[in-house]
Amino acid sequence: MDDEKRDFQRLQVDHPVRVTETEGGRTHEALGRDLSATGVSFVMASPLPVGTTISVAIEPSSTMLSPFHADAQVLRVEPEDGGYRVAARILGVR
Repeated sequence: MDDEKRDFQRLQVDHPVRVTETEGGRTHEALGRDLSATGVSFVMASPLPVGTTISVAIEPSSTMLSPFHADAQVLRVEPEDGGYRVAARILGVR
């Protein structure tokens, strides 16, 4: 993961994120933390199991920015701010 941080700049994201579990279709609301070419992290109320495949959607409030939709896989989950910080590897952008 350290090499990834050196190779790709991370952008801080402080925006609502919609997370949908690929299997079962459960949807969760989260708050984005950061985004790079290969990964995304966000904080949510309940944890997701490591290895879970998800879709991530960020719909900006401004029409000047494009929406972001990607498929990802959960790599790490850690307690943060009364919730859980989830780090996921981007599998593909839609």
